Amino acid sequence: MKDKWKRYALAIRVAGVVLIVALVGLVGYYLKVYYSDRIGATPQKAVETYFVALGDGDYSQVYGMTTPDSMYDIYGRPITRSEFLGQLKRLGGDDPIPITRVEVEKLFEKEGVRYYAVALYSSVGGTPGKSRIIAQVHKLDGEWRLTYPFPIVLAVE
Repeated sequence: MKDKWKRYALAIRVAGVVLIVALVGLVGYYLKVYYSDRIGATPQKAVETYFVALGDGDYSQVYGMTTPDSMYDIYGRPITRSEFLGQLKRLGGDDPIPITRVEVEKLFEKEGVRYYAVALYSSVGGTPGKSRIIAQVHKLDGEWRLTYPFPIVLAVE
């Protein structure tokens, strides 16, 4: 009878240790998920950097932050680096796009792809304006990259 109680006590201790280890692992996982969007190279910072580079005319950085597997035209033909940079130059013209502020808000995440609402503030010809778009972000080779073609424009105010 005494051996039976010892076995029960041992089983309860082992189960308790397993439960504690599982709880610590679960808490660690949720802390990692929580802080992965707030510390270091976050997807929000990548979106901000992308649009600041676009506004500053740093098209090489924009190219480097775009997912290569999304660089196809509407006919399914791959877009070359020079074509990509040419499209950006036509978009921005000779002068950089006057983006004065970028605001990024996470909408949702699905299968490792994150979607963000982005507000771009600018002043063209002295008139302030705001454009709202949706950007799609992927993690590729440890870096956050945006999807081409350019994000969906929701509204221009």
